[in-house]
Amino acid sequence: MSDKSGLSIKGESIQSLYGSYLKEIFLVNRRYQRKLVWTVEEKRSFINSIVNGYPVPLVLLAEITNGAERKLEIIDGMQRINAIMSFIDQEFDLDGQYFDLDTMADTKILKDNEVIEQKKDILDRKVCADIVRYQVPLSVFQESGESHIDEVFRRLNSGGRHLSKQELRQAGAVSKFASIVRKLASNIRGDSSPSDILNLNSMKKISITNKNLDYGVPVDKIFWVHNNIITKEDLRQSKDEEVIADVVAWVSSDKGIRSSSDILDQLYGFNEDEAESSLSSSIELQIQKLNEEIVISNVQYVFDEIIRIVDLSGKTFNNLLFDNQQAKIARYFQIVFYAFYDILINENMEISDSARLIESLDKAGDRTINLAGGGGNWSAKEKQTQSDALVGVIKKCFSKRNDNDPSRNQWVTKFENILMQSSTEQTLYDFKVGLHPLNDNGKNLDLDTFSKVIKTLTAMANTLPGATGYCILGVADTKGCSERHKEIYGGNPVPYLSFRITGVNGEAEKHHGSVDKYFTKLVQLVKNQPISERDKDKISRNIASVRYFDKEIIILKIESGETPSIYDGKYYVRHGSNVDEVKPENFSELFARFHG
Repeated sequence: MSDKSGLSIKGESIQSLYGSYLKEIFLVNRRYQRKLVWTVEEKRSFINSIVNGYPVPLVLLAEITNGAERKLEIIDGMQRINAIMSFIDQEFDLDGQYFDLDTMADTKILKDNEVIEQKKDILDRKVCADIVRYQVPLSVFQESGESHIDEVFRRLNSGGRHLSKQELRQAGAVSKFASIVRKLASNIRGDSSPSDILNLNSMKKISITNKNLDYGVPVDKIFWVHNNIITKEDLRQSKDEEVIADVVAWVSSDKGIRSSSDILDQLYGFNEDEAESSLSSSIELQIQKLNEEIVISNVQYVFDEIIRIVDLSGKTFNNLLFDNQQAKIARYFQIVFYAFYDILINENMEISDSARLIESLDKAGDRTINLAGGGGNWSAKEKQTQSDALVGVIKKCFSKRNDNDPSRNQWVTKFENILMQSSTEQTLYDFKVGLHPLNDNGKNLDLDTFSKVIKTLTAMANTLPGATGYCILGVADTKGCSERHKEIYGGNPVPYLSFRITGVNGEAEKHHGSVDKYFTKLVQLVKNQPISERDKDKISRNIASVRYFDKEIIILKIESGETPSIYDGKYYVRHGSNVDEVKPENFSELFARFHG
């Protein structure tokens, strides 16, 4: 290869790749990479090829350097690398036998330290040694900007044999429209992450469970699957993103848009001719007028209200709309969404009678909504006619709202996504079961703990410009803490991922009389903290009380300013879950983060 290409091709042993994996060298960019989608059978087949010494496809990596730090972004081959690493990590077997952890020094140390448990039966050591010596073909090129990597990825997958059509549309798309769809889809699935760039090690935490593969997001609990709107397989093919793309295009447009595969291609500017790029340009302009965050906020709010009503009904969305459960009802969901959006957002109303609304929606798919059968092309006229018909039936259950901020009610989804995001990025998230000691002397609020919370928030703000940090009160991150809270205040915690949501209800009512009084007390305490007026204002204005099931959660939030945040005359930064003071000799490095 010529030097100009910056491309090198080499073989690297699996033992060496595993060492890089442990050092978190491999990066995944969620703007264009899929989730972990290989089944356990596909993973076994790949490992079997290695055992038999067969050649395997080239893994394509982009070398990214940030100062002295070197990382490798996976452009093609994420499923293959993950198959190798997860086999070594005992996540699946080969013909009933597991990789022998004593084969490599790295895995033996992990076993001895009880980080990984050796599963039985154990694969023959010689076979394992052959596996770790196997040379995986790598092609590494020097990064020359995001657009270059995006184009390489698109070209590799342009045949569509590996990715679904929607995944190809989203791959590397940088428009505001694509960004909104990606964010909303992740929020609703529950696999959001604080950044598009993740370590390969974190991918299983935000991937959807597969057959015999226990990833972080249980597929049966995802809104679309739980409510029988989209099948599990269609979800893995990103059909949920197609629905959300339709929705975002509809609410962002000043005129109705029909739905079809061709229209989706146009919305993403997937084809380059002028006629097709005009629709994407038009939607992009409308989104700029509305503001990207407002579009996300409004759509998310309507989703949350639909989810709340369906949950109150005690049925799934499918069973609420139909007497007998139907297949493939994504279009029916869209009609309900458009009707809710028209009333909640366009007419600035709120639900005033939930019971009556549930009654009005009951069997609405059989009685009120009348969609033409099948077909890939869905006319704008039918969308409008059917949503108008549903509005006529359900509008009596709404009343004019007194404020103009529907986004205040979307914190439930935000809260769940904060919990999910914290699993891949500890630095910007902190959790406390409460501010009163969990002992017999817990009457008085622990001011030292509260001060540490504020200090931690300022450290989060110093991570980098534009950072947003959260401290959540009412969440136990250990079983022991949760059980002690139950002993003192009673009530069962609500589980979510590895967290136990205890709420602050108990300590608020016992020691302050009510959650409202407790909330007011915290706002007052913020004003007395030794932080800048800017940060006092940011934290005070953004403090929120969220009801999650029957638990009251308090969320404290900080956003980075143009200069580092200071606490009691000192600067702090956060590394993982540790808060460290910045020494004077390191001030220049800290300020350089904010001033380039």
